[in-house]
This record gives sequence, C-alpha cells and structure tokens, in this order.
Amino acid sequence: MRNWLRRTKVTADTARRITGISFPFGGLSWADPGPSDAEIVRQFLVFLEDRRALYNPMQLEVPADVERSIHQIREQCTRTLQQLGPDAFAVGPLRMVREAGRRFHDDCQEEFPHFHREWDGPHRHGRDAGPGFFVALGAYRATVGHQVVLLAAHYDLSIEGELASVVPGMVEDRSDG
Repeated sequence: MRNWLRRTKVTADTARRITGISFPFGGLSWADPGPSDAEIVRQFLVFLEDRRALYNPMQLEVPADVERSIHQIREQCTRTLQQLGPDAFAVGPLRMVREAGRRFHDDCQEEFPHFHREWDGPHRHGRDAGPGFFVALGAYRATVGHQVVLLAAHYDLSIEGELASVVPGMVEDRSDG
C-alpha cells in the first residue's frame, strides 16, 4: 500500500477526501468534506472584489454607503470564519479585517479640530464626511490590503480587479491615457 501511495501523486484535495482504508482486500472510503480552506478564502476575496468602499476614489465616497459596505464585509468575515476550522491560517487575517471594520465605525467619528475644512455643510446624502471619516477609511483600506496579501500568498490565489488597488505595492499608474 505504501508503495502505491508513493507512486501515485495524491493531491492535498484528494487526501482530504479519504476517510478510511480497509483491509485485507483493500479499499478506500471517500467523503466530500466540503470546500477546502483555499476555496473558502477564494470566495471571500471574490466578495471583496465588489466592495467599492475598498477602492473607490475618496472624493466619490458617500459615508452612509461606505459604512453599510464595511458592515457587510464584517458580516462576511464572520460567515467565512464559521466555515473554517479554528486552526486555519485564514482565521487570523479574517479577524483582523473584521476588527478593522469595527475600528472604522468608531474612528470615523473622530474630530480633528485643527484640521481646516475647505467646505461647509454636510457631504452628499446628508452626513458630514469630515477628516475623521477619510482618515478612518484610509486606515481600513490599508489593513484590508495587508490581510488580502497574506491570504492570497498563503493560499496561492490571485487578486483580481480593483481589489488589487488596496494591496501594498500593486497600485497601477493611472496617469497614462
């Protein structure tokens, strides 16, 4: 049996499905353990690709929309964590993203009394987008970018679309045109 295993290339995904080996006449028991950790993380990254709060130009951000989007990211982090085992590599980065979301909601209310605002009145849709909002959003994007890099590197996944703009060192020069 050992020689057979050595001669046969058994992938990690195949090995996860083997639930038992029977003897004397031989046999393997198979089960579908569900998606691998890499597939769960890939699905999470696909979800992030559609979150404009992570990459939209700052001047186009509507605070209420950003807050709602970051709340949805936090919820998706929790759902993804529930699918992973406690020892999965992705647990740490996902918890960091979720914590960064909570921190954003607290920090966006921060006052910067010495920061001169060039405009008066509320931002579009009625909520004031003061300096605290933009500082908190920048910090959030930086944290998410670092965690996305860790997840993609560990699980050998690519970072697609606009999500790549929050990844450190992957910002494209958009001045060409």
